[in-house]
Amino acid sequence: MCTTCWCSSLRCSCSEQPIAPDLQFMQPALAAPNRCSHLCMRAVARQCNQMKKILFASLLLLPAFVHGQSLFDRVKQKAKTRVNQQVDKGIDRALDGAEKTVKDDNAPATGAAPAAPTEASAPKALEQPGAEPAFRSYSRYDFVPGADIVFAEDFAQDAIGEFPLQWSTNNRGEAVTIDGFDGKWLRMFKEGVFVSPAVKNLPANFTLEFDVVLHLPPNTLHTNYPQLDIMLLALEAGADKTRKFLNGQQHPKAELELMIAPYPDDRSKISIETHDDRELFFSKHGRDLPQLGAYVNKRTHFAFWVQGSRLRLWINGEKVYDLPQAMPTRAAFTQLAFETHNSPYEEEQLGYYLSNVRFAQGAPDLRSKFLAEGRFATSGILFSSNSDVIQPESAGVLAEIAALLKENAALRVQIVGHTDSDGDDAKNLTLSKARAAAVKAALSTQYGIDAARMDSDGKGEAQPAAPNATAEGKARNRRVEFVKL
Repeated sequence: MCTTCWCSSLRCSCSEQPIAPDLQFMQPALAAPNRCSHLCMRAVARQCNQMKKILFASLLLLPAFVHGQSLFDRVKQKAKTRVNQQVDKGIDRALDGAEKTVKDDNAPATGAAPAAPTEASAPKALEQPGAEPAFRSYSRYDFVPGADIVFAEDFAQDAIGEFPLQWSTNNRGEAVTIDGFDGKWLRMFKEGVFVSPAVKNLPANFTLEFDVVLHLPPNTLHTNYPQLDIMLLALEAGADKTRKFLNGQQHPKAELELMIAPYPDDRSKISIETHDDRELFFSKHGRDLPQLGAYVNKRTHFAFWVQGSRLRLWINGEKVYDLPQAMPTRAAFTQLAFETHNSPYEEEQLGYYLSNVRFAQGAPDLRSKFLAEGRFATSGILFSSNSDVIQPESAGVLAEIAALLKENAALRVQIVGHTDSDGDDAKNLTLSKARAAAVKAALSTQYGIDAARMDSDGKGEAQPAAPNATAEGKARNRRVEFVKL
């Protein structure tokens, strides 16, 4: 460390001591906050120039090994973006240091990290902050999932400590449970790619949802955490297409890639790229994602809505992207994948977890269906496991139902809850009634619908909409039905 300027990232002009080369800065000493700022910035500039020279020289060698100019351009663009992001982070830390007091690196982090993954004896309801219904914080959430679930994965069938049977990877992962969170999760270790089974018959109009838990320690190393890439892939047909993709032998016909650089503060970034037949189709890099830091060690819900070339993304109810021409449309997407990158932090210090994956097709038109048929059912109202607590991401569906009831003031409905076949029949019946009553209460208290216009009931597992033999069937059976009275 340079004792003159307190810079921990470069061989600073103030000192001959070797400094760690990660472009991260400690806060400057209060006694001389301005003395070293120009030196640090000059050091950043020198290091940036060196990095760019090395990067350019390395890129000149790539054509000897990479076939096709488009792939070379893609690698060059991505490498340039990552260099610029690292430089931006270094400059941010230098400027922040001139304004903030020195903080103790060993100060406890706000919010406790989840316990190490352990097998729970029984699922626990996810705690929601505040006394009011959880979905109120998503009151402007306008995502409505597709009407027909075509793929679902919650890893319920997988053994704890084993990699999920239907998924593929080039590294290591395992099914786990996490204290305080429902169900099972796939833990994704560093420097791995994790690919879902193929999703059949996915149309141009579909929705995708999943939950992620990011466990990040306090940034005592003043360095990066593993980047998380989220990918939608359109792979060529063939039984071994996933293996070839993991080995780099097959490139997607079309691809969406979200690149998330997470931090436990407000420094998180998100970037997006799409490709059509290996050619760059759309890109937007380096958007700030400050709210992600507040979700560290908590369940973070991702919701995608693809309508042809249009892409919308919500993270925990906040719309992050609404891009009308971002998605290539010549090839149908077939699989979901995640990639975790490297970081100086050890595996036991980190945890990237995935669960509750759902693809659904078809744009729901609840209003037309209800008025024409006198009933409709939705799997878009979600509850905590074995609980009648409505999850926040249900707000879009509830808002649409409330709008229908307000537009038709004379309409009366019965709300009927249904469950899958897991668990005891009698308990499922009780649970379905409680969930229907919770939906009635939410529509009344949060959306202003007169409670006298609504009845509630539950059928438990007695009226399945699909076989309970698959995760998709169980997801379709966990539904709420609205019947005209």
